[in-house]
Amino acid sequence: MAEILFLLGDVALAHNDNHERLPRAFEAEGFRVTELDHDSIRLTKEGIRLGPYPQERFDLIWLIGFGRKPTFFDRMQLLCQLEQARFVTEIDVFLTLHGKYRWLEHMPETHASNDVDALVEVLEQGGNWVAKPTAGSFGRDVHFLAPGIDHRQTLTRLTRGELREYCLLQRYVAEIERGETRTLVAGGRIIGSYLRKPRDGIANIALGAKARTTTLDPREEALVSGIAEELLAQGVGFAAVDIAYPYLMEVNVVNPGGLATLETLTGEDLSPAVAQAVITWRTGRT
Repeated sequence: MAEILFLLGDVALAHNDNHERLPRAFEAEGFRVTELDHDSIRLTKEGIRLGPYPQERFDLIWLIGFGRKPTFFDRMQLLCQLEQARFVTEIDVFLTLHGKYRWLEHMPETHASNDVDALVEVLEQGGNWVAKPTAGSFGRDVHFLAPGIDHRQTLTRLTRGELREYCLLQRYVAEIERGETRTLVAGGRIIGSYLRKPRDGIANIALGAKARTTTLDPREEALVSGIAEELLAQGVGFAAVDIAYPYLMEVNVVNPGGLATLETLTGEDLSPAVAQAVITWRTGRT
């Protein structure tokens, strides 16, 4: 029997239910499912162990979320030494693609800095802007910045004061008023899409945006399919692609939400489609 390992964090802090849906979907596909904490990874004289097990026990390994920040880099360095074809999303992705920098050619005008004065100079160009953490998710710390207001306090908070973390400024585009479309992709396939109508300029359900059913038109599908192909080439098995055509707004490669929203809107649980797409991609089994 094939076996998949899910590396999970504190599910009480989860912002979606992927940790429940995805293991259940793989069980339905005939996989034995093992679940371990991210921090169960260790180095022994026998080599790198996943809990008590060697990597060879598992046909697939799926990291759900980042795990604890203090142990992140140690865990990533250990996991990078394992066979990457076993991972639903390869480990380098967690280091290089979780952020807002990879597809800048498709995005609205974008700036990033940890210098508040430099960020204020960007705002002085005029117009509306959106400020957010460079690697945030779930709508945390996303702010709509209108002109004619002193936003220095907001920018100082986003850069964490003396910590001087990076903050991203993205020019607000009128296309967002029509809504932002989230599309889930798995194994290079489009799984499903829905539209998020913005509230106060921010198209995030966690911040009050409303979700509606939608279908990608040919131009939107071409944009999303192109991104999905790039993701697959980078070793990303499951992701969410957010667009406000013709712009790409964001790609979430770590633990994207949307399956629960799609089920609420359509009555269909698409997690089996995600599992099937990943299995076909990584194992060749159909």
